[in-house]
Amino acid sequence: MTQATQPQTPFQHPSLATLQAREAEHFNDHYTQEAAQGIAPLTDFDKLRYTAPSVKTIFPREYFYHLLAPLKGKRVLEIAAGNGIDASLCAHNGADVHAYDLSEKSIEMVRRRAEVNGVAHRVNTQATGEFNNAFPDQTFDAILGYAALHHLPNLAELSRQVYDRLTPGGVAVFAEPVVNSKMLDRIRRLIPYSIHEMTEDEIPMNDRRITEFARPFDRMVRREFQLTSRLWPIFPNNWPLAVALHKLDSGLLRLPFMRRFATVVVFGVYKKA
Repeated sequence: MTQATQPQTPFQHPSLATLQAREAEHFNDHYTQEAAQGIAPLTDFDKLRYTAPSVKTIFPREYFYHLLAPLKGKRVLEIAAGNGIDASLCAHNGADVHAYDLSEKSIEMVRRRAEVNGVAHRVNTQATGEFNNAFPDQTFDAILGYAALHHLPNLAELSRQVYDRLTPGGVAVFAEPVVNSKMLDRIRRLIPYSIHEMTEDEIPMNDRRITEFARPFDRMVRREFQLTSRLWPIFPNNWPLAVALHKLDSGLLRLPFMRRFATVVVFGVYKKA
């Protein structure tokens, strides 16, 4: 007797609402735990290093702020504001910051961090997961996201929206974890990684996706970071080791064939004045 074959149910991609609900649940939990550890003010060291970093810096976040500088007097929009560090740094540097995130707990943390750092009057917040719903009908001199794009669907549409909301001469700056080799990615996952909080629905960035995102813009600059310095989170309080590993990476990444093995790319895309 032949057993009846069960009909196959076709795979269905989760809806945008489902994806956003899962991301919100994850990050609400994450930022609740992070906030419970306390929110310290920015150190004088961090205020100094992220004000006007050199183009030759060996650190990805410093290069991120090099591309954004100068910030004084600029209107800035932050995508996926996370724990609020970048909103407070931008405000410290004189920007009028508009920060949004789909996580209510993230937005609470952004506000509390701004208050702790005395820049709450320069930080505006909104809880939303939609770029065009964030501070609608407003344009900005700079738009930024630190480890944000790989969590967001439909980057082709988002890049056009980002372009449209930049003022002429404006810049959008992003720092993203990248995967350009599947084999290397399997090895990377065995090593602690600090630039982003991983979720089940994220889609890793790679060179192709970055190039596609930059397509509407008039110019792009980019730099690769993190090879051996990926090991640094194992020893988070060893600053000399961090410097040594980042210096080694800086030298290795001058070799063109090594750049595809970088784990972080920082890039800026520009709208013609």
